[in-house]
Amino acid sequence: MRGFAVIAMVMGHSIDAVLSPAARTTDLFRVYDGLRGFTAPLFLFISGFAFAVVALKRWDAYVAFGAPARRRLTKMIMLLGLGYTLHFPFFSLNKLLHDTRPQEYAMMFQVDILHCLAISILMLMAFIVIARTPRRFAILTAGSAAVIILASPLVWLGNLSGVVTPFLAPYFNQNVPSIFPLFPFAAYLFTGAVLGVTYIQQRNRGMEQVLLRNMFRAGLAVSAVGLMLDLQPVVLYPSHDFWKTSPNFFLMRIGIIAAVTSSIFSIRTLPHHVADSLMLLGQSSLIVYAVHLVLVYGSAANPGLAQIIGQTLSAPGAVTVAVGVLMVMVTLVYTRGILREQHYYPLRIFQAGFTSTVLYFFLTKPY
Repeated sequence: MRGFAVIAMVMGHSIDAVLSPAARTTDLFRVYDGLRGFTAPLFLFISGFAFAVVALKRWDAYVAFGAPARRRLTKMIMLLGLGYTLHFPFFSLNKLLHDTRPQEYAMMFQVDILHCLAISILMLMAFIVIARTPRRFAILTAGSAAVIILASPLVWLGNLSGVVTPFLAPYFNQNVPSIFPLFPFAAYLFTGAVLGVTYIQQRNRGMEQVLLRNMFRAGLAVSAVGLMLDLQPVVLYPSHDFWKTSPNFFLMRIGIIAAVTSSIFSIRTLPHHVADSLMLLGQSSLIVYAVHLVLVYGSAANPGLAQIIGQTLSAPGAVTVAVGVLMVMVTLVYTRGILREQHYYPLRIFQAGFTSTVLYFFLTKPY
């Protein structure tokens, strides 16, 4: 399922970088754009589900903040660091410290999917320590998701720049540059975590298939409830961004995601090479995310397809470019997997050398 989400992510970003404005005016593009809006919520939901599955296997260690929890903490801190690094305006520490304008700092501090994922997982780790048991953890997580969902339209109305620091403001809404603030996107990850706990508990009782069937039906029902609530004449919130903050739209989207999750679990007949590729992409989602962003949108150190080609291509041309980028990512993860299995130490030496070289130029480059 994460592999499917990675494919949607790579294709979506690649098409967005090179598709012409004229091609974005068609009805087909509007349908595609609506479907593309499921990519980030789906990815966050899967991440929450996977976190819960892993945490339940090592529950006591997470409660006591043992070695597995400390390793996860380190990984989340590194994830945050990578998220900010990808938004550096300059490939020079000297220029970053002395010549960066306020608007460039604002873009560097924007909250992307990596920031939202890392902070949400850290919150779940804190919930485990507080709750102590899986049942209380699920209740606390579900309650927190509900608060985030219901508060999002109101949180997005206020400009929090004068209340919290510019570093923290992007985590709340998009009044400052921010792509995936915690309100409401953390709720998708929290919902995935609750369903992950439920799934493991039911699987241990031999009720896995029953849960999956119920998840499909409940998902469609929740989505229908969200639609019906939105059609009611009663208005509980001031004017707000329906597509990003509406609790009703959240119900519609999370219901569809739950139904898709159940459907993915039911797939047992994929060809081995297709299943293996999807699993490998899912397991390598972080490296694919970082590399394809640098390739497609560029970075402080290099231009990307967005700068080299620009938004100039027709729909067929943009799809062709996107398929090409996807093939590069598949080749990357397969090559990396082979090297890790057959040439582990040379690969680690190469990685250390590459990282050291990049860091050296970043620290010493004056401009």
